[in-house]
Amino acid sequence: CHMVSGWPQCVPPRPSCDNVRCHKGTMCHMVSGWPQCVHPRPSVRAVPAPSCSDLTCAPGDTCQVLQGWPRCVPMALTCQDLSCPPGSTCRMEKSTPRCVPMALTCQDLTCPPGSTCQMDGATPRCIPIAQSCQDLTCPPGSTCRMEKSTPRCVPMALTCQDLTCPPGSTCRMDRTTPRCVPIKLTCQDLTCPPGSTCQMDGATPRCIPIAQSCQDLTCPPGSTCRMEKSTPRCVPMALTCQDLTCPPGSTCRMDRTTPRCVPIKLTCQDLTCPPGSTCQMDGATPRCI
Repeated sequence: CHMVSGWPQCVPPRPSCDNVRCHKGTMCHMVSGWPQCVHPRPSVRAVPAPSCSDLTCAPGDTCQVLQGWPRCVPMALTCQDLSCPPGSTCRMEKSTPRCVPMALTCQDLTCPPGSTCQMDGATPRCIPIAQSCQDLTCPPGSTCRMEKSTPRCVPMALTCQDLTCPPGSTCRMDRTTPRCVPIKLTCQDLTCPPGSTCQMDGATPRCIPIAQSCQDLTCPPGSTCRMEKSTPRCVPMALTCQDLTCPPGSTCRMDRTTPRCVPIKLTCQDLTCPPGSTCQMDGATPRCI
């Protein structure tokens, strides 16, 4: 970059022999402003290769041969070349030595009585020595508890021993607080009248009629006892063919749950034919033909 007419501009570097390597037996010379490898003239005495012995560098620089030519480059510094003020130390940051504050520890800090040193990140700090409930006396009705490493007096937690409940209630702990709640009754606390018994309806004892059975019920003739929804009831007795008398030529058959008289189906065994004829079934009827 060069300043051209007061403005910075990027311009090509001037040609030189710095970046030119010539073949053996030739050397670089500037010809018409351009580097060229030419054979030395026989009459010209060979020029020795340049070296750092021919170059004097400024303080803080050192000589290095780069691409065949000696050049002055900044000397690489280390922490040995840098003197830091008290309370700081030298550290290398990206090949450059720098003075940074020295990391302190609790060994470098003296704390006043009643405090101790603890590291807060990379910084030592004096903090009060943590007390305990042994160092604190609380007034009556309160007790000591540790809150964030600090002893504090807080109201003493009550228990059911500290609470008197009225009749019909009892004390129960609601989390950390004693409370009076109604006593839950049971069947042992309830007397039921004759013909009833006690059963729990949720959390309440109740007297309900004693469940009867068919043994406790006498039904009239032609009916019998059956349990319907836990209650004994008299219902008509189911008849059978034993309870039905059918007329001649019919017999009893059960139609589902009802006995019915139906005609007897005759066969040739029930018919006596005269001589010269025989019995044959005509549909469901025997006939002599």
